Amino acid sequence: MKRATIWIAGLAVMIGIAMALRFAVQAGAIGAGYAAKQICSGVFVARLPEQFIVETDVLPRLATVGPLAQLLDYELDTKKRQVVAQMLGQTVTAQHRPRYGCTLGEAGEAPLFPVADTTIKTSNDMGAAAVVADPLTLTPTSKDDAALESALDAAFAEPLERGRNTLAVIVMHRGQIVAERYGGPVTAETPMQGWSMNKSLMATFVGRQIDQGHLRLNDAVVAALQAAGAREATIEKVHPDLTLQHLLSMTTGFDFSERYFPGDDVTDMLYRQPGMWLSAPDTGHALPPGEQWAYSSGDINTASLMWQQSLQGEPYPDWIHHQFSQPLSLDEVVLEPDASGVQVGSSYAYLTPGDWARMGQLWLDAWHGRSEVLSAAWQRLAVMPGTTKGGQIYGLGFWLNTGHRAFPNAPENTFHAGGNSGQFVVVMPERELVVVRLGLTLNESRADMDALLADVLAAL
Repeated sequence: MKRATIWIAGLAVMIGIAMALRFAVQAGAIGAGYAAKQICSGVFVARLPEQFIVETDVLPRLATVGPLAQLLDYELDTKKRQVVAQMLGQTVTAQHRPRYGCTLGEAGEAPLFPVADTTIKTSNDMGAAAVVADPLTLTPTSKDDAALESALDAAFAEPLERGRNTLAVIVMHRGQIVAERYGGPVTAETPMQGWSMNKSLMATFVGRQIDQGHLRLNDAVVAALQAAGAREATIEKVHPDLTLQHLLSMTTGFDFSERYFPGDDVTDMLYRQPGMWLSAPDTGHALPPGEQWAYSSGDINTASLMWQQSLQGEPYPDWIHHQFSQPLSLDEVVLEPDASGVQVGSSYAYLTPGDWARMGQLWLDAWHGRSEVLSAAWQRLAVMPGTTKGGQIYGLGFWLNTGHRAFPNAPENTFHAGGNSGQFVVVMPERELVVVRLGLTLNESRADMDALLADVLAAL
């Protein structure tokens, strides 16, 4: 009996050691991956000072999951345009490429969508995309409104507990900027990471393809995975009735975990997987499709695969340039791919603050039926509350102000793109308002977006 007790205790110790080693590997890879990716994109895409990115973003973020910040070692190589980071024995490389931004690691085999050359084709044979409405001109008005200035003062003011770190605010009313401010080192020319605001962009890109007849909401996910060469073991986990609409509405029923700790599905996807579009399907279904809403970055990355397949071989930076950047007069858009070449539609979009505002204005114009880039039918559908369990707060890639009323001071039909660390593009259709707020706010409640919206509404 004593020997059995000793054996069981020894086995428990061995299991504990194995679990600790596994956690160390995961934590090291994810911590190094986060650091490499954020420093690479921050320096080479956003063109922000290295020290600012490390001290304001990377180290505080790593500190939220224990002593990882103290274990980070990295090297920034400006000639190779890459960052190599090490943590707990794990080494991760982020490589920058023109027009594509930074990507972690390599595919391990031929990428699904190889990176194209860095030149943009300027052929006039662009079909329907060549004829669009006049581009929006973001020229600040001469209005000197003390109430709006006070609203910006409050948005940039640091609370007693600190950590707000507001970096840009733009208020657009009836298509014109009426208030605008930046916090150094960010300027109007700085491409800013939108994190999950990329989900709203992806829904918009899908909507454009649906408007043009190149995609349908009932397109089958299984067919897309088969066309992409996914393993049969993965395809067998996916319900045959799963569609693109389930992906965009986050009602897939996949057993995908959206918690942000080492070992969770979403962190493993973002910092360890070369083909992020496979991560959600690989988890299989916890529930049948269409039964319940559950926020999932993995769902959107699989939708990103389907969108990219619909481009019929055109490099996605070229497609975005012709379909959106040209007609909307966007200054700089960098959407980063995973190692397989598929754009990380859940997370990795960099636009200047003004370009985020232009996208908000597009959504506002489309909602009113006055955009030639995006149909009113699509935009109205994208901001229609879901009907599944828990889905009243979400449409197709957009957060809604229904259900729990994220912004109590804003009208109920307000909708927004939202992202990690306090990124917002808020659209209030009936008030003809677009409000952009960008920052590095680890505790997102300190962004206090509802207060900013209340101040703007009161001022106008």
